Amino acid sequence: MQFLSTKKLNKKMKIAFKKNNINVEEIPMIKTTKINFIWPEIQDAVIITSTSALKSIIKHPSFNTLKKQPFFCVGSYTKERLIRLGVNIELSDTSAESLATKIVNQYRHMSFNYFCGKQRLKTIEKFAEANRISINICVVYETIEIQKKINKRFDGIIFFSPSAVRSYASVNSLENQKVFSWGQTTGKEIEKYCDTYFTSKSPSIKSLILLIKKNQKINA
Repeated sequence: MQFLSTKKLNKKMKIAFKKNNINVEEIPMIKTTKINFIWPEIQDAVIITSTSALKSIIKHPSFNTLKKQPFFCVGSYTKERLIRLGVNIELSDTSAESLATKIVNQYRHMSFNYFCGKQRLKTIEKFAEANRISINICVVYETIEIQKKINKRFDGIIFFSPSAVRSYASVNSLENQKVFSWGQTTGKEIEKYCDTYFTSKSPSIKSLILLIKKNQKINA
């Protein structure tokens, strides 16, 4: 069986797929580009909801000023990267909506720096605005769609972000395709284009592989 990955996989992901005998062809549907930004005034805590945002700020000369601040993040991969960087992780979760809910319930007295992308879903700031939480938004990257027609038939298509779903669906159909989603946020975007899809319990390579292998057993 062969699967289509709609993003370029990192080394860890490639090894994990190969170890589990899952053949994956990479055809990226999006690319992210770092944009120039003014380093913000540091608040009580930092919110990071994507690895792209993290990659955009870690090389900034002022990044070390954030290391004393508590971090709030989404996804196990982002969490692992932050741990390796030696920062203090106050809270991590599997989706922006779930993270925002916990911030509202437990940390509404704090102010936040939110490093994010230009094409974000604005889940975090909507929660913050509705609950009068102070948030400084700093846009550090943008997502560009790579709209490519796919003529080859795959046994499954793997999506890692809402942007990739939109890019793929703009020139391809998701009907009668076996679709796998990296987490709930991406799954909500897939819902707009097809009725049936499979979502990993958390946005992590381990959870995604378990989902694919479970589906393979059911259809064996």
